[in-house]
Amino acid sequence: MSGRSDIRMYVEHLFEGRTLDAETIELKEEIYGNLVARFDDYVAQGMGEDEAYARTCEAVTSVDDVMGEKDAGDKDDPLDATVAAPAAAVAPEPEPTTVIGTPEPPASQGAPAGAQTRWSTGMIVAVVAVVLLVAGIAGCTVFNLLDTQRGLEDYQSQTSQTVQPVDQPDDTTYTDDAATGDAATGQTTGNNATSDDATSTSPNNGSAPQDGTGNRYGAPSQSGTGLTAEVRAHSVDELTGYAGTALSDAARVEELVRALPVGEYVTGVTADPATKTVEVTYTYQDRDLVARDDDHVDLALVYDAVALMSTLDGMDTLRMVEIEDDGYEYDRGLQVFERSMLEWLLGVTLDASQLTAEAWESVRGQVMTEYVYEEAWDRAERS
Repeated sequence: MSGRSDIRMYVEHLFEGRTLDAETIELKEEIYGNLVARFDDYVAQGMGEDEAYARTCEAVTSVDDVMGEKDAGDKDDPLDATVAAPAAAVAPEPEPTTVIGTPEPPASQGAPAGAQTRWSTGMIVAVVAVVLLVAGIAGCTVFNLLDTQRGLEDYQSQTSQTVQPVDQPDDTTYTDDAATGDAATGQTTGNNATSDDATSTSPNNGSAPQDGTGNRYGAPSQSGTGLTAEVRAHSVDELTGYAGTALSDAARVEELVRALPVGEYVTGVTADPATKTVEVTYTYQDRDLVARDDDHVDLALVYDAVALMSTLDGMDTLRMVEIEDDGYEYDRGLQVFERSMLEWLLGVTLDASQLTAEAWESVRGQVMTEYVYEEAWDRAERS
């Protein structure tokens, strides 16, 4: 049985191998929206989902023509010509006729003079669908722009505020020792390695520096842009030094894991060269306090999985164990990321070749799209 998810996969396949800048991603989402509208219209007409899916995909077999028309500056939206409403029939061109004498100008094209043009129900439905689709795309675009601007203002307001000292023990002070200091020696030092820090045997295992609201990233509880900002700002230079690290080098593997976003919550790292598997355990008192939106945590952990696959030599599977223990309730979740699944979603080979500024920016851009990180998280989730 085919459906919307198959259409999404088909559109992702059309864009395989392309650099997904902002303009290309917008075009991809526009094509997807039009194909979904076409598919829904077929189904509404009583067509089976498999046939509706097949006929929908026939509308766009290559994205090259669409992008070519867009670059040529065509005044009409190229998607209107490529992904037309399925019910609208194209009127055939009239056969040329030989006229003897002075030709009379035609009364109208496609209909006899004096005849009243009647629209079929299918054409009316198609026009209404196109109008609603265009209005929906415009509304979503405006909403996203407003949401992005609000998030940027929140983040700028946070970074411009004066930091007030908080009366907390030294073991909750956030440092980045995992990526600096003794990183070259392969030893885990700093707060992440001390026996009193949040990742050791303290009763508050997994608790990271907080600002009084329970938010580790120092943002107001209704803002929470800090985690996605950390993912966006994470430099590929912090990964290149670990390129080709063997799974047998346990200290080096753990050091890399702790240097990634959400690394402050890591309470265990094991690597098994025989099965080409790494298992990372994260412990929180409450996952909802890690960021404002639970999806932001999903995004950051998918980013960590892609970074580890690109950096560690011989790694095929990453198991992420999440533990929530607030002293009253204990929850445990498991995500299993396979190399083949992530490479299929991203359309690239995850290895050291991705650890350049341009290549990593492209990979990061794909990971941060809602479709990619949500699809990766859903496929990795285990009961």
